[in-house]
Amino acid sequence: MNRRALLAGGLGVSSLSAPALAKAALPETILLWPAGAPGGAGVTVQETVRVVDDQGHKGRDISGVREPRLSVHQPDRASDTAVLVIAGGAFNRVVFDKEGEEVCQWLAGAGYAAGALLYRLPGDGWAAGQDVMLHDAARALRILAARTGAKRIGVLGFSAGGTIAAALTSRADEIAYAPVDAADRAPLRIDFLGLGYPYLTVPASPRRALYSGPPKAPPPAFLFHAADDARVSVDNSLQAFQAWKAAGAEAALHVFEQGGHGFGLRAPTGSSAAAWPGLFLTWLASVKPAKT
Repeated sequence: MNRRALLAGGLGVSSLSAPALAKAALPETILLWPAGAPGGAGVTVQETVRVVDDQGHKGRDISGVREPRLSVHQPDRASDTAVLVIAGGAFNRVVFDKEGEEVCQWLAGAGYAAGALLYRLPGDGWAAGQDVMLHDAARALRILAARTGAKRIGVLGFSAGGTIAAALTSRADEIAYAPVDAADRAPLRIDFLGLGYPYLTVPASPRRALYSGPPKAPPPAFLFHAADDARVSVDNSLQAFQAWKAAGAEAALHVFEQGGHGFGLRAPTGSSAAAWPGLFLTWLASVKPAKT
């Protein structure tokens, strides 16, 4: 199967039942590092696209990422808000369609600009180790802000992508890489944070923990999780919510009775977990831009 054709065209997802995905033009794909991702001298992996069937829907799991990129979805009408979407994948692959492209397509249909991040993985030999995920996320967030001109910009992460999103927020002031273009001269601005069944109790690496708690001035946060998640305990979201509130931040937490792990937009129709997209959009409409 041709990797570039898959990345350009994606896979059909119009049959998703809840929420409905609007038909839209193909997204714009932007290489994060046009001259090559930094720190790759020891990287020998090759990018692999595996098409999997999940709950009756096909989607791409991508590993061995050597050309991290951003897939930008624009709404039909001008929007003042952009969302960087970070899919999970247990830090060894990126569940790019279910928790990336599909979510961006839904957000664009709801009137928001959105970008799905295909990021490098920490076990592939990059010089920066686990921090390559933060470098890619920070660079993608700046590109998305520059490309859309959004007055409000935030991050929505799922599972391991939630780890990256939370760490990006808590370590925004210390994430450093060699600037590529004008976008990198802008500060790393995060006006809101969404975390879906996030994995936040990640053991510390030899360098440091990827995520170690909220920053001093946390942005508003929206967390959702299923109580029956057997892979990532709901305690991750409960503890994060409490930490956000203790830091004086606005935070919303939704715990659903059933849903398991990794449901994305595919929670069964009629289940309580299927309500999260509507709850998120209602919450997002109330978030105000960070003061500068």
